[in-house]
Amino acid sequence: MQVYSSSTGSLLLLCVVQGHQLRKHNPAPGIESYVNFDCDPTCHNVFEDVGKMLCKHSFPSAGSALTSLQVQAFEGLVLIIHNIAEKIDKEEDDDDDDEKEKEKGSRISMPNPIEIFDYRPFWEEKSKEEIGLETWVEFVRVRKAQKSKLMMAGNHFNRDEKKGFEYLKISNLVPDPPDPKAFAMFFRHTPRLNKTAIGDYLGDPDEFNIRVLREFTKSFDFSGMILDTALRTFLETFRLPGESQKIQRILEAFSEGFYDPQSSEVFANKDAVLILCYSLIMLNTDQHNPQVKKKMTEEEFIRNNRGINDGKDLPREYLSELFHSISTNAFTAFGQSGFPVDMNPTRWIELMNRSKHVHPFVLCEFDRRLGRDMFATIAGPSVATLSAIFEQTDEEEMLHECIEGLFSVARIAQYGLEDIIDELIASFCKFTTLLNPYASAEETLYAFSHDMKPRMATLAVFTIANSFEESIRGGWRNIVDCLLKLKRLKLLPQSIIEPSNNESSGSSSLSDLEEAQSRSSSSWLKLGHGRQASSGLIGRFSHFLSMESVEENLNLGVSEFEQNLKVIQQCQVGTIFSNSSKLPEEPLLNLGRSLIFAAAGKGQKFSTPIEEEETVAFCWELLLIIASSNTHRFTTFWPQYHDYLLGVIQFPLFSPIPFAEKAIVALLKVCIKLLSSYQPDRHPEELIFKSINLMWKLDKEIIDNCFELLTQLVSKIITDYAGNLQTQFGWKSVLHLLSLTGRHSETYELGVNTLISLMSDGTHVSRTNYPYCIDCAFGFIALKNTPSEKNMKLMDLMADSVNLLIQWYKSGYSDPGSSISMVSNTSSSSIEDNMKALSSSNFTVNLFIKLGEALRKTSLARREEIRNHAILSLQKSFVLAEELYFTPTSCINCFNLVIFAMIDDLHEKMLEYSRRENAEREMRSMEATLKIAMELLAEVYLQFLKPISESSGFRTFWLGILRRMDTCMKAELGEYGNSKVQEIVPGLLKKMITEMKEKEILVQREGDDLWETTYIQIQWIAPSLKEELFPEEL
Repeated sequence: MQVYSSSTGSLLLLCVVQGHQLRKHNPAPGIESYVNFDCDPTCHNVFEDVGKMLCKHSFPSAGSALTSLQVQAFEGLVLIIHNIAEKIDKEEDDDDDDEKEKEKGSRISMPNPIEIFDYRPFWEEKSKEEIGLETWVEFVRVRKAQKSKLMMAGNHFNRDEKKGFEYLKISNLVPDPPDPKAFAMFFRHTPRLNKTAIGDYLGDPDEFNIRVLREFTKSFDFSGMILDTALRTFLETFRLPGESQKIQRILEAFSEGFYDPQSSEVFANKDAVLILCYSLIMLNTDQHNPQVKKKMTEEEFIRNNRGINDGKDLPREYLSELFHSISTNAFTAFGQSGFPVDMNPTRWIELMNRSKHVHPFVLCEFDRRLGRDMFATIAGPSVATLSAIFEQTDEEEMLHECIEGLFSVARIAQYGLEDIIDELIASFCKFTTLLNPYASAEETLYAFSHDMKPRMATLAVFTIANSFEESIRGGWRNIVDCLLKLKRLKLLPQSIIEPSNNESSGSSSLSDLEEAQSRSSSSWLKLGHGRQASSGLIGRFSHFLSMESVEENLNLGVSEFEQNLKVIQQCQVGTIFSNSSKLPEEPLLNLGRSLIFAAAGKGQKFSTPIEEEETVAFCWELLLIIASSNTHRFTTFWPQYHDYLLGVIQFPLFSPIPFAEKAIVALLKVCIKLLSSYQPDRHPEELIFKSINLMWKLDKEIIDNCFELLTQLVSKIITDYAGNLQTQFGWKSVLHLLSLTGRHSETYELGVNTLISLMSDGTHVSRTNYPYCIDCAFGFIALKNTPSEKNMKLMDLMADSVNLLIQWYKSGYSDPGSSISMVSNTSSSSIEDNMKALSSSNFTVNLFIKLGEALRKTSLARREEIRNHAILSLQKSFVLAEELYFTPTSCINCFNLVIFAMIDDLHEKMLEYSRRENAEREMRSMEATLKIAMELLAEVYLQFLKPISESSGFRTFWLGILRRMDTCMKAELGEYGNSKVQEIVPGLLKKMITEMKEKEILVQREGDDLWETTYIQIQWIAPSLKEELFPEEL
């Protein structure tokens, strides 16, 4: 006892007293000490303080060898950790039937630390028999949480009284409305409270404070005590305030509490107790204040207290005993912390009195939840101690003990203590020497090769990653950083650096060597099955990493690099990613986040651009493995992955190349995996294409840098999985990428053939992707210096696609955005016609206009054969489209958007060439195309004459035709002479007007100026037709 400070001595005394209580019930306390003391807010922590004391005395000093005391303390600490881990494993092994499995699952899922959702008196106890085992375990865990909250409330109270009380309310430690007993128990049982603040609060005249004072006094058991012992016990819990009225209120409450349980043999009433308390306090000041020169004698003390017991004297022997007790031992003065300055006989007496009152002791079997919580109290210091000793020592035996302790910690922490596993990983990753940013690759490799400690740490880290992956959160970042450094050192197996993607399954497979190795090591990789498995693993560590093993390898001629590679192969890195389907959602998200951020360069230092590109590609290969292994829950984790992608592009120094370049390739491979089987849910497809579009739009160079591979992947999607591509967004993305990648000469053939195959077959061309097929076809046709036969083939297919529009129209397809359905066998014919006009017609006509606009733009191509073929294809399209339902308005819209626009553009182009020097050939070529276009205008006009004439805007539309005829007739080509288009305009006008007259559309009527207007226009356009077409006007 003499070697400890007084404060530590007090702590040890409390441990002795509580240990004495413990030994009365159980010689081997186990978890009972934690349940009965650490989880009791009214008792001191036994297990936690013992564990932290072992950590403190085993923690090594910098630069010094471990002493025997440190080694013994460390062994004791490791023994505690092993015992908890073994009991947790044993409980898991006992969970055999389904009911116990369900119970195990519920135990694992219980949070740590537990939350306090409602008010429960923290000083009350409940037995297992009273409330049942499960409820009791929760009750004990809540009490431990309350105890921790009380400590925090005490810290707030010491800084600010109001904040302390507010924290009590927030933490549900006091009820609402406030209960004075709850505040009294807070003052009574919370250690290290400001004793002065307690005294001031208890002496306050406020009604609620007085009620708290009474409850505070009731918490003491003064039975069997003499007055000075009781008063000492009472006053040691707070400091008496200086104000006399406050002192009086406090002493009155004490007098009442002391008198009630006492017999009336000594005191007649509580007033006698109160007077004697004042007398004892004055005596204490008189005897122990150095400023008082003349001390009070025993006779004077007895004389001063005559007649205070209801007019009678107290027993002389009683007063004499009080005098000598106070004279010998002053009332103990407490500091702000609440610990006495020194021990004294009165303190010993008080401790012995406490030891006589044994609280009901709870006997319980081990429970994983309580074992986990028990370890959590010493987890931080334990991990720090393990790390410090591993760093400090060079003894092989101690290193193995640290590794063994490391795995035992992980076995415990896997049940809800994820932050401890993350701390473990972070601590031991630094011992791998792989994360030293200042060391070169050569220095790192040398340290790794010539020191057993980095290899042990590396193997330990990756073993934890394989065995406890479900409990890792932020630790994935350290694991990924180590993995990337190993990759740069070329220590990873080839099967990990370049995973082989099986496109039929969409997953990456390991090499035969690693698969065999995985099978051989599966028996010891999973460490959650008891100490025996852990011991077996340590044996393998000892044999594999011992100096004897190194010497054996040297004798066999094994190089350092091969030895290092053998160590890394034992790490089973590939299984981390190939088995990621077993990961819960949160670890899966953290693993993906770490890889995405690493690929974006966060926390990475690249020496060359090649190294950066290889690292980024490696990260995305691993992400591909993860995504391919988790397609069954793609919608649960990929939205967060996409958010991570959005986050990294906001990095200040983010470069889209090579990040996005590697990303888009990997994402398309993920897409192929998703499309390899039919999925009724379209959401995964939309998610992956959302990310694909995000990547390729970051920089225009991305597509150009990887166009060959992209073309192959996109072609594979269209060729093999078009039937499973369901969303409009997916088709839009795929066909747009096909048109972008196909513009390169190296990939043009594959791209255009893929599109031709899609459109020729027609099976997978739907109303969903039809507009994008047309856009893609136009994109290929618009390319320069491409084979004419391919372009013409595409235009033929575009024209033939009108047959699909007719099928959709006849089968009742409606606009995807429309709620109108065409399926109605019972409706009348007129209703069906109306429905067609409102739904299917609008949609199919809009698609036809989309087709017409693409061919119209193609009619402006530089090559004449392409332009002319585009117009012929457009002509064919209009012929086939006769079966579609064109309303008058849709006919006019089609003319305005397609034919009129085409005529105007071609005419403008012809005039543009006519103003250039030496451009007669180009001008004549464009003129020839314009002639074909004018003929098309006349034919289509006559084809749809009836619906067009029914439009209210027919007169304006007809004038538009006449105006374009007039423009062509009067086109001035400068030095190139007259336009040959003038030769066909009269004939076209004659054909159209004659048809209009035959169908009585152009008839001389009263009130209708169409006849007169046409007559006037013909005089300007083609006067020679006047007599033939309008003889009535002559």
